Amino acid sequence: MSLQQAATATCSNFKIQYNPTRMKLKTLLTLVATLALGANFAVADDDETPLSKEMSSMNRTLRSLKRQATDMTKKAENLAPIEKVKGNLAAMAKYEPRKTKEQPAADKPAYVEKFKQQIAGLTKAVDELKAAVEKGEEDAIAAGFEKLSELKEKGHNDFGADC
Repeated sequence: MSLQQAATATCSNFKIQYNPTRMKLKTLLTLVATLALGANFAVADDDETPLSKEMSSMNRTLRSLKRQATDMTKKAENLAPIEKVKGNLAAMAKYEPRKTKEQPAADKPAYVEKFKQQIAGLTKAVDELKAAVEKGEEDAIAAGFEKLSELKEKGHNDFGADC
């Protein structure tokens, strides 16, 4: 008795038949789908710019800081992430947004200047947040995070989220 006959005989109660072509096709389609998804993620990783890496680092730091910023027993621990964010902002000021290339030549200097002004505004907001953390003012800390969120949204609207 062949494998196909045995499979048909045992599965005849359920009317399932062994079909090697169908099984090969399923395996092949699964492999193609996996490779396509893997290739998609590989391309997405290559799109990261130094500016977007700094932004991601700053965002992660601010999220972790936001969770513990109002804990006054960790005041000293909260100042270190703020300094890291300031370092991220200083590094970001050296770069230009990705969309700068798309701007007409006459508008590029103004576009870059607007970006640098927004980075300076973020730096000022981070300094205000630092002062609030040092003083232990919970309302001011919450307001500082709200202001940072508004500035982030404005920057993403003006320059794109994937700078």
